[in-house]
Amino acid sequence: MLDIAWPEVIVIGAVALVAIGPKDLPRVMHKLGQWTGKARGVINDMRRAFDQLNYETEIAEKLKNQPPAAPPASPTPPPGHDRTGTA
Repeated sequence: MLDIAWPEVIVIGAVALVAIGPKDLPRVMHKLGQWTGKARGVINDMRRAFDQLNYETEIAEKLKNQPPAAPPASPTPPPGHDRTGTA
């Protein structure tokens, strides 16, 4: 995704170790992991919302392009039965 190779990760880790220090590095890495998790959650929520919107749009397009359905036929009464309720 970001196309970072292992040597680059090692260099970034070494620079972070020198810049932040070995005492605070675990706390900073923990915070970075929390932020990454929250960012992934937000991105997944957005992806689900866009997928739902796309699905609803496709359904609306199919319904718009579909010919209208014929009205349901009224049921025919059995022989010997009139509509007034008396035989």
